Amino acid sequence: MILAVVLAGFATAGSLYEQTVVRLLAERFPSDRVSYLLVDARDGRLAGSRWPAASEPVAIGSLVKPFTALAYGERHRFRFPEFTCEGTRSGCWLPRGHGRIGITQAIAHSCNAYFDALASGVRFEEVAAVALRFGIAAPPAEAPPEAYAGREGLWRVAPLDLARAYGRLLADGDAGFVRQGMAEAARSGTARAVGSGLAKTGTAPCSHAPLAPGDGFVVVIDPAESPRYILLVRVHGVTGSVAAVTAGRMVRILRDAR
Repeated sequence: MILAVVLAGFATAGSLYEQTVVRLLAERFPSDRVSYLLVDARDGRLAGSRWPAASEPVAIGSLVKPFTALAYGERHRFRFPEFTCEGTRSGCWLPRGHGRIGITQAIAHSCNAYFDALASGVRFEEVAAVALRFGIAAPPAEAPPEAYAGREGLWRVAPLDLARAYGRLLADGDAGFVRQGMAEAARSGTARAVGSGLAKTGTAPCSHAPLAPGDGFVVVIDPAESPRYILLVRVHGVTGSVAAVTAGRMVRILRDAR
């Protein structure tokens, strides 16, 4: 199976560098617990992968948050609120809470309480319009606003579509706040194991066998300036912040191979 992945990667590779990266990823991350897609940030081409059914929608947790934030920004002239996250009392994943934060910190630390509040300020039609523009499936029309914050696995997106959507999102002139949040996430937020570049984490209900309580997702855009590759990683049975450790190791392969 690994050999097939390597050969598939070589078939689509555009350079010796890509061939080297595809081979190293396959060799150093052979576990079926780890799925990944490597997409060229410049043209959306799939450079390498090991992700069964990458075109089938799956729950992706907080990786939908930047798209909801953009929908909110377009409706509210990109004036984002500040919000006090009180942790468990606010329904956030961090028991002690994030305190008073704005949109950049909310993206960086994936604050559920902030995005629950933000999601209540947008309509389905607005979120769906953003999803359509960036080439991903919209959340169900009947889903509650919490779905726009990545809750309960209600908003499902095909992994390959998602990786390409992040490339388009970060090229959007109105999405500078997303870039800032993802840069902070990679430095000191939930994706700090990546260390640099642009990153966003998510944790979602597991949607593949063997069933686990949840899966961790990470999208990394590298380098931060003039992005060359988008790496989407899923690690079975862990949180997004733990999956960022694996993603960080993969990104180092991308950098060291240059």
